[in-house]
Amino acid sequence: MLVVWLYGIDTSAHQGAIEVGGKTIAVLGSGFDYIFPEENKSLYKKILQHDGLVMTEYSPDTKPKSTNFLERNRIISGISIGVLVIESAYRSGTSVTARIAKKQGKLVFALPHEIDNKLGIGTNRLIQNGAILVTKVEDIIQQYPFLKYDKNKEVDILQIEKEKKQPDKRYCEIFNLILEKPLSLDEIYKKSSKSVGEINHILLMLELDGYIRKTSEGYVCI
Repeated sequence: MLVVWLYGIDTSAHQGAIEVGGKTIAVLGSGFDYIFPEENKSLYKKILQHDGLVMTEYSPDTKPKSTNFLERNRIISGISIGVLVIESAYRSGTSVTARIAKKQGKLVFALPHEIDNKLGIGTNRLIQNGAILVTKVEDIIQQYPFLKYDKNKEVDILQIEKEKKQPDKRYCEIFNLILEKPLSLDEIYKKSSKSVGEINHILLMLELDGYIRKTSEGYVCI
C-alpha cells in the first residue's frame, strides 16, 4: 500500500500503484470541496474507484494552503511503514516529513544526488544523518521481510531522479522569471501573461515542491 500526496512524482506513484493493481492512500492538505491541484480530480476519483483511500483532517470547505500541507505530513508518515525522499531542497516540506517520520520510529530512505544539485541538498543531508541510501527497489524491500517483489521487474529509481530536473512544464514560465532575480507577486504579474489567480497557484506549487521560497525581497529560487 502506497501513501503519498497528489503532485509531480507523487501523482506518478499513485497512478503506478493503480496500474499494477495496488491500493494507494492520498492525504489532502485541504477539504474535500477543494481537491488540489484541480487537475488531479480525475486521479482522486480513480483512487476511490480502485479501492484506495483519500483522507483529510480538514472540514470540506477548507482551502489549500502551504501550512496545511506541512501539518498533514505527520499523518502521511504516521500511516506509513517508512518514508522515501526522492528530492529535497535545503528547506522543504519533504524534510519536515522525514524528520517527523524519524521521531515516529519509521525508517527513512533517500535517493542520493549530485552535490551541486540544489534539490538534492536535503536528500544528501538525510543520508549523512542516517537515512538509508537507495538506488534500487531492493534497498527498501530488504528492510521489510514481510514484503515481496518480483526481481525481474525491479527498476533502478535513479531513473526517476533523471526525469525531474526542472519544475512541471506548466510552471516553467513563472519559475524562469524568478530564476533571473527575486520578484514580488506584482512584478511577476507584470512580466507574465497569466492571471493573478494562476500565478498564486503556480507559486504555491513551486514553494511546496521546494523550488522557491518567499523572502522580504520577493520570491527567490532555492
